[in-house]
Amino acid sequence: MEFEAEVALNYARAISRPRQVGSGEDERVAEEVAARLEQFGYQVERQPFQFSTAPTWFLKLEILGGLLLILTTLLARRYGPWAEALPTVMLLLLLFVIGPINRVVEANSVAPDPDTPVSRWSALCLRMGDRYTSTNLVGTRHDLPDDPSLPHLYLVAHYDSKSQWMSLAVRIVLFTTAIIGSLSFAGLTLSELAHPAFAFAANVVGVVAIGASLPLLFLDVGNTSPGAIDNASGVGTVLHLAECLARRSDLLDKLHVAVLMTSAEELTLRGASAFVRRHEDELRRQAECGGLYILNFDGTGVDGMLYVVGEENGRRASHARPASHASLVDLVRATCSELQVPLGRFLLPGAMFDHIPFARRGFDAVSLIAVGGTSWAVHTPADSADKLHIRGFEQAGRVVLRAIEKLA
Repeated sequence: MEFEAEVALNYARAISRPRQVGSGEDERVAEEVAARLEQFGYQVERQPFQFSTAPTWFLKLEILGGLLLILTTLLARRYGPWAEALPTVMLLLLLFVIGPINRVVEANSVAPDPDTPVSRWSALCLRMGDRYTSTNLVGTRHDLPDDPSLPHLYLVAHYDSKSQWMSLAVRIVLFTTAIIGSLSFAGLTLSELAHPAFAFAANVVGVVAIGASLPLLFLDVGNTSPGAIDNASGVGTVLHLAECLARRSDLLDKLHVAVLMTSAEELTLRGASAFVRRHEDELRRQAECGGLYILNFDGTGVDGMLYVVGEENGRRASHARPASHASLVDLVRATCSELQVPLGRFLLPGAMFDHIPFARRGFDAVSLIAVGGTSWAVHTPADSADKLHIRGFEQAGRVVLRAIEKLA
């Protein structure tokens, strides 16, 4: 069976409606997706998990802390150049520890399994913000030979959606300006200690950084976006790939394929994090035996260019596959070259995708996305089914199905 883009497009249209975690509609969409997988012959395991929104709260605290340190530095200037040194050094320290702190908070804001003791740090993170229960869907085939030496491939997409009052383009500009502005402000302020000529530039950059940071304190999450591009299109692509593979015994005899539909991706990747935390030992065994490949789909259904995210992580994860096997990103790139499908390298600091929790543990994991003019509609009411385009489904599905043939 060949990949038919129109079929994947129709699957995406069927779930293109607001489905924020906790709204109830997310649960109905999950059941619709599970029913389709079962129709294709997959056994679907529903894996519930609990989590808190602690990462969102910590991010706001970090933004507020940086804003206050810049303001303190500006006010301290009246007392002499050296009075501003301490808050400036504290600002630099904050900027460099944000990443590690966020990773610790993200890892501990997902509740462990009932038989696993809760650490003090996890108990703290789970009490912060709002607490939710959601469900990951895992579709597998049990009618095929169980050979652990075969490669293991996970096709991943998240089925939840969210809306925000601030557009994606504005958020990107503000986050980038706040981070670069804060770093530049700290550098100019420290330079001012040696030469007062930097004072004016530092003042201007500091005010710009504060102006960019303030709106980020009021980011909200709503349920007014139909989430067609983000990420009904990814779900539709994975569903039809699963359907195609179910009729390709020549492939399923040569590799293990699992379908992972995650929830709470829009709340800092909680579903993918919960899955990795629950199955890490099993994933490592799969990686050591036949090789492990995680391919996530996000926003693929637009009229735009195909991009790969996480290229460096995928190539570095050599211990996640046998030495004789190519990395997933090299496999995808070779397939795109063969099919003459342009493939770009997506670089946007701070962007979050469901391959990240896998990649952080050293697994070969990447995301495929498509970027076009309509991509800016994500997280808004304009992200509706009429924005979907058959080109995005066609190029992602055709490339991945051919890459799976190569892997098998």
